Amino acid sequence: MWAKLPLRDARAGLAAVADETVPVGDGLVDLADREPAAAPPTRLLGNFDPILHGWTSRAPVLGEHDPEVVLAGVFRSFAMADGRAAGLWRIAGGRVRITPFAPLPAATEQALLDDAGAVLAALGMPAKEPVLETG
Repeated sequence: MWAKLPLRDARAGLAAVADETVPVGDGLVDLADREPAAAPPTRLLGNFDPILHGWTSRAPVLGEHDPEVVLAGVFRSFAMADGRAAGLWRIAGGRVRITPFAPLPAATEQALLDDAGAVLAALGMPAKEPVLETG
């Protein structure tokens, strides 16, 4: 649904708050003196996670890994660290198996392994030691 706000009203509104905004290019503005947004927590995200929906480009999250996460229009389950795709994950043999795209810092690995337990608990599955796979 569109707001149906006339352009003149939108321009008037932006002009009224102009001293509180800064241009960020391409006609866009941001709030001035705003703290940078924190990256989302390191998590294992399920297939078709909403973070991948509704964008003209998923590049800020998936980067070069778009073909690995999106196969024939299907979003695979992926690990996210520092706001970007860091690997794929799946459940096999009752264990969460995480395959990073590249070596990860130890703290990131641990956060993903910890989240694996939460995933199994949310699914009502018995806790089994997660596996961090390479290659």
